[in-house]
Amino acid sequence: MHTVTGTAAAMRRISTLALTLIATSGALPFALLAQQSSAPPPPPPPRPTVPRTTMPGPSTPRVPGAASSPETPGSTSISGNVYPFYFAPYASAAIASVRAPIEAARAQMEIQLMQMEGQRALLEGQHALMETRSSIAGVTRLAELSSLNASGRFHELRALTFPSVAGWAAGSSSYRQSAPVAWAADDPADSLYRDARKALSTDNYRRAADLFKRIRDSYPKSTYAPDAPYWEAFALHRLGGETDLRRALDALDTQQERFPKASTRGDATSLRTRIEGTLARNGDAVAIAGLASRAINATRDGCPRAQDDERIDALNAVAQMDVDAALPILRKVIARREPCTQQLRRTAVWLVASKRPAEAATILMSVAKSDPDKEVREQAVFWMSNVPTDEAVSMLIELARKGDDLELRKRAVYSLSRSKSPRAASTLREITLDPSADVELRSEALNGYMMGPGRTADDALGFLKDVYGRADDVRFRQRVLFTIAQRRNDESRTFLVEVAQNSKESMENRRIAIGSLSSAGIAATQLAQIYDRTPEIELRKQVMGTLMNMKDDAGLDKLLDIGRNEKNVELRKQALAVMSRSKDPRVVALFAEIIAK
Repeated sequence: MHTVTGTAAAMRRISTLALTLIATSGALPFALLAQQSSAPPPPPPPRPTVPRTTMPGPSTPRVPGAASSPETPGSTSISGNVYPFYFAPYASAAIASVRAPIEAARAQMEIQLMQMEGQRALLEGQHALMETRSSIAGVTRLAELSSLNASGRFHELRALTFPSVAGWAAGSSSYRQSAPVAWAADDPADSLYRDARKALSTDNYRRAADLFKRIRDSYPKSTYAPDAPYWEAFALHRLGGETDLRRALDALDTQQERFPKASTRGDATSLRTRIEGTLARNGDAVAIAGLASRAINATRDGCPRAQDDERIDALNAVAQMDVDAALPILRKVIARREPCTQQLRRTAVWLVASKRPAEAATILMSVAKSDPDKEVREQAVFWMSNVPTDEAVSMLIELARKGDDLELRKRAVYSLSRSKSPRAASTLREITLDPSADVELRSEALNGYMMGPGRTADDALGFLKDVYGRADDVRFRQRVLFTIAQRRNDESRTFLVEVAQNSKESMENRRIAIGSLSSAGIAATQLAQIYDRTPEIELRKQVMGTLMNMKDDAGLDKLLDIGRNEKNVELRKQALAVMSRSKDPRVVALFAEIIAK
């Protein structure tokens, strides 16, 4: 008696849990449950009365209009609705529905992971590019000098167009251009500052400059006074006249003398460089000499405070010189080893690559091998691809083929992938096929070879098949499968189908092949045929997950067919669990059919 009672109670609890999971997962709408609950259950066989067990569950509002029925032995209740005991056979499917979305998406996640890994080298290269650009945001190409030399003929800089280098300093993208909102209402200059800020924000620069000047002259002890000269200079700079620009420099001199601890002192350095550049373009000898002097200072020792460091700004002047004049300074900067000169050296590396002197490849190779900072070394390799010479390609090939620094070799592989040289493409192909090479390096060489501009019009799929056949590392074979899927043509899809149905392949590779088929552009009807021809249950489950992720209605049609007609109970339940994520009316109708049985 006790055994029967305990078993019945346990089964009712399983039934209740199953219905709770179905209802909360959306597999069985509440309205449909309510409608089915109104139908009288089949009469249970005579047996002893079993006390009803109440299971905690989600509070579900009763559907309006749903008929209620008395609870009977062999039925269970969820929030007032009564469900027949014969739902118990579907308990395992309902429980499986909690994990089903994860299982169905597993292969897709693996494919996406390979895709992200395949793009990692590209992103790292772009990261290096963005970091350098952010630190030299103001640099633009200017007219080249033909006669500037080390003899001090800096007056010829007047032919140049000096750009802004406000964003050159590390950690700074630009000098400030918007005055902060007034913050000291009790300050005697508060109302004057508010008027000045309003004039600045409405582009009334003349009035703004006058008002900011009044603040620093009339209220020297005001909390607004230290930054007032900077905003005065900024407004005068916006006016742009030669007299206004000289007045702007005077205002910045005043700030430096009277308010050396002002919060805008770092911005003032960049603003000064911008103003001096404009004056130098117009032939101002003082501005020209100042810029040239600061460029030379970039090669000297010392680590001033970050907010007072003018050395990075000074390299802007170097960028304007011709190669002969700039190269000695750049060499000295690159040779420095103080930790505080990392940004200086990175900037110098970029300038060498952009100027492309005859010794550019040699200089960058030296940096790549000897600089103590990892980022500086990697940027040297990255920018070496910007030097279109055979010497640069040879050096990159050397770095890619050997060395203990795997990350540096991967960066060299990426730089080779940007080269149009057939030698670069040939090297990438050789690394891809080299079984002794690191798997990550081979994977990135494969990506670089397939996407690079130097690859000839060879049989791409034939090459990929050859690589796949030779590969003995599971991860690398999966990467090759993903690359094949990206071809998105009939030949690539045919190969993936062959792998998926080849019993000699590992189960994981076959799963990857099936998951790759959706990204390869296979039709749902073809995927359905793979389901019918594949005996392995795990692979059939993988196919169902891929079918559910396809937008083709034929995919859902196949899942509905499996849910109705599949003889294997485990697969039938898996199909129901996978479809529980769908709101399609046909899925709801299928669940209604199952309940009505």
